Amino acid sequence: MSPFENGSDVTSNVDSGSIVRPMFGQSVSGDAAFTVEVKGGLLGVIVDVLGHGLEANNLAVRMQEYLVGQASGDVGRMLSRMHEEFRGSRGAALGLCLIESANGRTRFAGIGNTVIRRFGESETRLVSRNGVVGGIMPTPIEGAMQLSFGDTVVMYTDGVKAHFDASDYLGIRNDPPCAVAANIVDRFGKSHDDAACVVMRYQR
Repeated sequence: MSPFENGSDVTSNVDSGSIVRPMFGQSVSGDAAFTVEVKGGLLGVIVDVLGHGLEANNLAVRMQEYLVGQASGDVGRMLSRMHEEFRGSRGAALGLCLIESANGRTRFAGIGNTVIRRFGESETRLVSRNGVVGGIMPTPIEGAMQLSFGDTVVMYTDGVKAHFDASDYLGIRNDPPCAVAANIVDRFGKSHDDAACVVMRYQR
């Protein structure tokens, strides 16, 4: 991963962008943020490996490679498979979000300090379960919500301030997803922690 990594993608009815930024003073990040096209939709992923620096980055890279190669729309099962694959490692917080491109149905499962929020006509926050992927992890529980066209889904690690409002960033529903991800990390990121954000927008 580069020290400051940004990506974007458009898959059918879902436009997306992501960014990863290491904590100040580090050249690499233990976070990862990316999207993967799967059957029927787009899977958004955020990873926050415990700790910082090169060792955390190495595990984040391995986790990203595994998820890209094994990705599916079954977010709960994917978390369980990740837990088994990386059991005994330093572990990570992990959030997975699938948006079905045909109908906007969205499923999410997360372990540890990961956040998913929907910004639109109404705002929704889905909650991750406490635990560590690869360490002590409870059975994942899936959350679900129905998106409307124009809704923006934001996922971020705990290197981003957990609580901010749409009024704090008026462009969150209209700026391109890649710009939204970059602005969230720039405005609300914590200098003493790695930070990562994925943004997905359901569109016509």
